[in-house]
Amino acid sequence: MQRESAVYRVGPGGWEHEIFDSCFYPQEGASPASKLNFFARYFQTVEVRATFWDDSLTAQDAREWIEALHEAPGFLFNIKLHSTFTHGKSLPPDLTRTVRQILQELARGNRLGSLVVQFPYSFTNTGTNRHHVIRIAEVFAGFPLHVEFRHQSWNQEGLVTFLRDHSLGVVGADMPRIRQYMPFITSVSGDTAYLRLHGRNEKGWLLNGYDARYDYQYNTREIREITRRLRGLDGRCRAVTVICNNTTGGKSLPLAFQLISALREGKPLEIPPRTLSAFPFLRSIAAPETGETPLLDDGYRRAI
Repeated sequence: MQRESAVYRVGPGGWEHEIFDSCFYPQEGASPASKLNFFARYFQTVEVRATFWDDSLTAQDAREWIEALHEAPGFLFNIKLHSTFTHGKSLPPDLTRTVRQILQELARGNRLGSLVVQFPYSFTNTGTNRHHVIRIAEVFAGFPLHVEFRHQSWNQEGLVTFLRDHSLGVVGADMPRIRQYMPFITSVSGDTAYLRLHGRNEKGWLLNGYDARYDYQYNTREIREITRRLRGLDGRCRAVTVICNNTTGGKSLPLAFQLISALREGKPLEIPPRTLSAFPFLRSIAAPETGETPLLDDGYRRAI
């Protein structure tokens, strides 16, 4: 039997960037809940970045996120696993318990997308590191997990099989074509494909500067290329999550809108006035009259 068309969810990597106050949200100084509510009018998913570095977040925070989205059915949160697990290669019981509680809270509210496990470039394909990946899969068993590797040593024929054997999905990460970095792979190892678009700022990645690394505006040709990759996933999985992580300068916003427009065959989009002011080239895909009405509908969610 042929698999049904995939549901596509596209969103920026995070909703709390300060730059969004001037190029997305209608006014500065809004509460976190109102920002999240506004964000969810235009996008159907987000990656929670704070969980990567803040170990004080709890299930109560997850409940507050859910409460802010009473008008956004279908919106999903993707939790980025704390760096202690990925960069520190440790599995502290207390933090493990807290992360599981956050995931459980989101799952109960039907708001959980995936747990994103992003390893650094230094995490190479060794027996010890493969064992650590397996241990993470064990302690977070029962939740959807997607793993991002950045070192080329993981680019082997058996990678998807290794991950599938441990109920893990692979993250397709778009980065500069730098030697020894993983290429952009759009493989599917489960019901959901997960893509993270980091930008292609080669100099920024070589300098290893955070702001410079993610300072990149995708051009029209590159957006067409990514769109073809996305459409190629249709029928191969149930859902496709696309996180635009070129966050410096708010550039993840235009990328997300451009990809959504491409997936909707160019149908005009509702885009916030501040975003149009900051990125005037988006006027070519904007509806004649923009407002604060929801952007996504069932017509967008399925690839054509």
